[in-house]
Amino acid sequence: MKTKKRFIALLLTLAMIFSVSVVDGEISANTKAANDTITVTLRVEDSNKTLIPPTKITLDKDTVATINDTFNASVETPVLETAHVTAAHALAKYISDQSKTPASDLTFAYGNPASILGQDTLDSSYFWSFRVNNTSLVMDDGFTQYNFTSCPIQDGDSIVVFRQYYNYTTSESSSYSYFDKEFYETKVNEKVSVTLKKEIFDENWNTVTVPIADQNIIIAIDNTAGSGPVPDIAQVATTDKNGMVDLTFNKVGTYALYSSSMNADGTPATSRAYAKITVKDEQPTASGTPAPPAPTVTPPPTKPQHHSCVIKKPLAPKKIKAKVKKKKVTISWEKTNNIKGYEVFYSKKNKKNFKRLSVTKKTKITKKLKKGKYFVKCRCYRLSGERKVYSNYSKIISFKVK
Repeated sequence: MKTKKRFIALLLTLAMIFSVSVVDGEISANTKAANDTITVTLRVEDSNKTLIPPTKITLDKDTVATINDTFNASVETPVLETAHVTAAHALAKYISDQSKTPASDLTFAYGNPASILGQDTLDSSYFWSFRVNNTSLVMDDGFTQYNFTSCPIQDGDSIVVFRQYYNYTTSESSSYSYFDKEFYETKVNEKVSVTLKKEIFDENWNTVTVPIADQNIIIAIDNTAGSGPVPDIAQVATTDKNGMVDLTFNKVGTYALYSSSMNADGTPATSRAYAKITVKDEQPTASGTPAPPAPTVTPPPTKPQHHSCVIKKPLAPKKIKAKVKKKKVTISWEKTNNIKGYEVFYSKKNKKNFKRLSVTKKTKITKKLKKGKYFVKCRCYRLSGERKVYSNYSKIISFKVK
């Protein structure tokens, strides 16, 4: 009898260990951990519209496996990372839910988004970039940036995909801009302070965040569909020297904040920043019972920021020299560490109107040139996603081909 009781107790214990507990319709934390389920917030900002408003995306192992199968079917699409959940999986999940042909409506090039369903039709000066928790993540070497299809994400992360502009003349890109919070809450006629920021390079070419002063912020009735610019503008405010502005609202509701700055030539200077403000009214009603609050947008849980991004401008090539033998010239220079390539430029007769002569990963080139005097200079570059971060030019040297 004692043996039978012990056997029953053992069965009950095993049943408790291996059973799936469900509370309020949700699987328990232990089961979630076993399934590696994570939930992140995704937002996509095109050049002048919110393409995808803040949306919760839940990913587990089965979903990731399905996404890999879907987006790896085309030879032209880079293989998504399978070792971990990436930023690309979150966007791919959203597009898969919205489209019957997801692999055509979300494409990748060099590990970053190339086209996204519903995007503006723009020229090749525009490209897609991303941030996780407003940070451009780098690998353990402290230098190499993750691209979109390899960047690991964690539960509670906030992912922003945004359109960036690249100026081929100046070799500069528009800055990433954002508000200090994605979600704000306030009450009717109560002040709420917001701050607008952007990324820049400091004197050592490290990425730092600075406030955007004297910048207009558009406050509009929230357009949760994200189909385009919102026409119902509630007010326009301007940031102070610290990038801050105090806002007040006289109506309950959810409002959207937008801001983007332009260069003098009309090209984007920053990406499009976006945030939401929920305005509540908790004044008592005539019966003395507080009025029910307006629907709110729940912000994602606060998470520690990932390690900071370090993007350094490379040093200019040194000791550039030229050796001429008959009509062939060999141009060489000293190696620069941690760079992806070099560009060599030449000009005839003067030190202006340079043209690109060669792009190479080596520290010398040999070219056959016609008779005349030549001026040559060189620069190197690193890659930040698809964007090249250039050094200054080397000193200009001259030589003659006889």
